[in-house]
Amino acid sequence: MWAGAQGADRLVLLADDDPAGAPAVMARMATEFAFPVEVRTVAGGSSVPAVPAPLPEVLPADHAPEAVAAMAVEGLEVVAEQGVLRGELLGLEVARVVRWPVEHGGDGELHLEAGVGRFDRDAVAEVHPNEAPEASLARTVSMVRAQRYPGAAGHPMARMARDRWLRVTVCENPSLVGAAELHPVESTVERPSVRDLSPAAAAGTMPDGSPVVVVCTAGVDLSLVPVAADVRVLHAPGVRLVLAAPARDLLPSVARLAALLVEPAEVVPVPAPWGAA
Repeated sequence: MWAGAQGADRLVLLADDDPAGAPAVMARMATEFAFPVEVRTVAGGSSVPAVPAPLPEVLPADHAPEAVAAMAVEGLEVVAEQGVLRGELLGLEVARVVRWPVEHGGDGELHLEAGVGRFDRDAVAEVHPNEAPEASLARTVSMVRAQRYPGAAGHPMARMARDRWLRVTVCENPSLVGAAELHPVESTVERPSVRDLSPAAAAGTMPDGSPVVVVCTAGVDLSLVPVAADVRVLHAPGVRLVLAAPARDLLPSVARLAALLVEPAEVVPVPAPWGAA
């Protein structure tokens, strides 16, 4: 965005190396733009070209029918991403299926844990150590549902994971983005925590049967376009790509960046289900 605003015709991006391989991921995403972007990794007093990272592997989640049934009883959407089963209420994670590692004193089995994110799950387990997981889940869902519902704009529970809430909305009402059917798919970038902004993806078909990838966001997230293009390559290279967000979050710069993709994306405003705030 900045390079284009300066009238540049190419960009050289210097990035510090890190254990997560961020420069390599940036280099992979850069290949999706018609605007020339060269990513280089800083090495001492010089730099070297970053080699594009391969796309992440879509991992199957562990089979946990009892946990899935318990989440279904509470009306949660069960989402499998990065090999993990999560139970979400309007896009907000309130439960997760976790394998307790033997090397840390666990039994090596899968367990259903309730809570909004890792720290809340740990707190629930600490306060109610012998409680049945179904009871912990019911209490957690009840507390979250009281604050997170269509039109609930102000409470912190209604502010988190709005990109995923928007994904729920377009999957339930695909005509909002011109689609006939949509279902959640995982991103190429794992969300660090439930509080972090991260584009949420879906895939499906248009009314004519052609495939489509839809990526949702809320707020101003400059990673939207490169992550969305990356997600399309992972799930359905070359298909129609739609970027969905509340109208006030679709700044002109987002549309300009979407137009710079080798295969440009369409930008579509979607009503915010949480209300105006």
